Parts: sequence; C-alpha cells; structure tokens
Amino acid sequence: MRRLIGVTIVSTLLVLGTAGPAAAIPGPEAKEWAAKIARLGQRPAGGLNERRAGEIVRRRLATLGYDVTIQRFRLPNGRMSRNVVGRTSGPVRVIIVAHMDGVHGTQAANDNASGVGVMLTVARFLAGEDGVLVAAMGAEERMVTGSSWHLGSRRLTSGFSAAQKAGVRLALSVDMVGFGTTLNIRGLESSPNHSARRLLNSARARDIRASYLRDTGQSDHDDLTRGGIPAAWIEWRWDTCWHQPCDRIDRLRPNKLRDAGRVVLGAARAVVQ
Repeated sequence: MRRLIGVTIVSTLLVLGTAGPAAAIPGPEAKEWAAKIARLGQRPAGGLNERRAGEIVRRRLATLGYDVTIQRFRLPNGRMSRNVVGRTSGPVRVIIVAHMDGVHGTQAANDNASGVGVMLTVARFLAGEDGVLVAAMGAEERMVTGSSWHLGSRRLTSGFSAAQKAGVRLALSVDMVGFGTTLNIRGLESSPNHSARRLLNSARARDIRASYLRDTGQSDHDDLTRGGIPAAWIEWRWDTCWHQPCDRIDRLRPNKLRDAGRVVLGAARAVVQ
C-alpha cells in the first residue's frame, strides 16, 4: 500500500507539472495542443470553430485543476464570442493569455494556435501555484470584428477592480510563437514596462536571446495595458505566412515553442514561487 501511495503521488505531481524549477517546457507537447486548435480549420470570432477551440481549452484547464469560467461578450456583428479563463486560488499575480480566434481563409496555426499551445503547456506547470490566471481569448483579430479594440482582452480587463489590477505583477500575451528568427518582447511603451522586463530577465537567465520591440498594439497586451494592467507580448518574428493560407501547423517549430514557453514559465515562476 505504501508503494502504491508513493506511485500515485509521483504521478499526480507529473500531471500537475510541479517537477521543480528545472522542468523544461516540451515543444512537442505545445505543438500537439496547437495542432488540436489549428486542425479545427478557420476560427473567425463568433464562429463555430472558435467555440470548439474554447471547449478544447476549457476541458484541458479543468483537467489540470483550474477553476474555469466562460466570459461571453457580443461582437459588433451581433454574434457572441468568449474567453475561456482558468484561475488558481488567491489574488491574481500572473496573467497569461493567448487568442484562439483567427482570420478567414487559414488554419491560423502560428497566429495563434501556437500561443494557445504554449499557454496550455505552461498552464500545466503552474497549476499548483497560487495567483495564476491563464486564458484563451476570443475576438482578438480586429480585421474580422471591425472593432478598434481587441475585444476579448478588453472584456477580461473590465472584470478587475483597481486594487486587483494593482496586484498583478506579470501580464503577457503569447502570440505567434511557432515560427521566426528573432524573439521579441513587445510593449506599447518606449522602454520595457515591468512585465516586459520580467520576460527579458527570464530570457537572459536561460541564455535565450530576446530583445525589446515597441509596437502600436497588435495583440492582446494592448487592451490589458490600456485597461490598467501593464502587459507585454512575446513573439517570434517574422512570419511571411501571417494571415495567409500557408499559416499551417506543419510549419510550427517545436524548438521555438519550447523557448517561448521557457521564457514565459521562468518569468511566471519568479512571481508566484
């Protein structure tokens, strides 16, 4: 009986991803989750496949032990989109999001099944920590919704009080992390905010070359930041298949997913442990 209990405890720890700071993000696992999303096909905001992607995420986060809620919100065309939000116990200190919708005419594998795959893999390692919020976002693609906002992150941010926003120590969007030659940590500010600095420090500690690149708000970090939660975006650049039919799952590189995941996990653990 004692041996059986020991085996059960070890197995549970492995499932929850609490193997310790040295645990490495497995790139093939992240690609497998990305493939489950990408192979649904086109995922425009408010469509059936966006909902199906959300259900994949919901089931996985629930299996990992997260408290999962669905945030529904209306699009300018009258359809409904949703965020799938998983939380651990305690006040939120870390927010990790990745949008699950895509543009028309493509699998949207890199933009952004890749980010969802990395988010779900990182979520496995953080499931035993307090203060973690991970989310698959709807309606990020403004060229589909016609909105000037990234509507999923706008909806998520609106649910935080001023005090809760002040308690967040790391907020980031994982977006387009499966292909490219340059790893950028991006933000709205001319110099890195505290979330971007944590990501850059994590990359440096792992001998992963990353540089800061200012942008005008092309991912979910935009509305988090403008909503009072200074956030950053991690992205591998550049992908010539961005928003094109060639953005397919076979192009995603497990080593790119792995390194992005290592940077995100390292930054998160520096906050929650």
